[in-house]
Amino acid sequence: LVILNGDLSDEQVLEISRRQPVVATGRRVEGRNLKALRLDNEQGGYLAASHLLSLGHRRIAHISGPDDHEDAVDRYTGFVRAHREYGVEVDTEIVFQGDFLEYGGVLAMTRLLDSGKNFTAVFAANDQSAMGARLALYRRGIRVPEDVSLLGFDDIPVAAYLTPPLTTVRQPFYEIGLYLAATLLAMLGRDVGEVSIPTMELVIRETVKRC
Repeated sequence: LVILNGDLSDEQVLEISRRQPVVATGRRVEGRNLKALRLDNEQGGYLAASHLLSLGHRRIAHISGPDDHEDAVDRYTGFVRAHREYGVEVDTEIVFQGDFLEYGGVLAMTRLLDSGKNFTAVFAANDQSAMGARLALYRRGIRVPEDVSLLGFDDIPVAAYLTPPLTTVRQPFYEIGLYLAATLLAMLGRDVGEVSIPTMELVIRETVKRC
């Protein structure tokens, strides 16, 4: 069984692995019949914030993911680390909670705009949140990237076809699938060779401009 993140507890995943081989993503737990894969989401958040900071942005808002989701926490940690390296303080008053869904992005972006706080760029914790944020900006007549830069995370297929196409951090989904399948087959006694996973990669499109 392959488990892609989800809401199961580590204890539940361990219990399942007592009955069959399991490969799980987004976890650090391992067992006799369980392998786990955790990507460097902190580095991804760092790449996103560093790109915006390198272009002169100093007031960068953040739409976070759920506060109990480790990927979201790691991405925010990378966001903070990049600010620290640039000597810029993160303004927590322009950090708004999202839920990794489009509607959550709309709500978070609406709260950010209603706050009256100044910002020049937004880093959304995933592309779905960025899509919701884009809609909220559009409804207020705020142009992307002319008025506000927007950066997402994941590089889901639709990201390249938004208007304008979304700058984002790419997760190597295809290679992750290869790795999970190869690991599971190896656990079942099949040698399919080693599969490596590329690091997170910044994909520059058209939603970010120099400040």
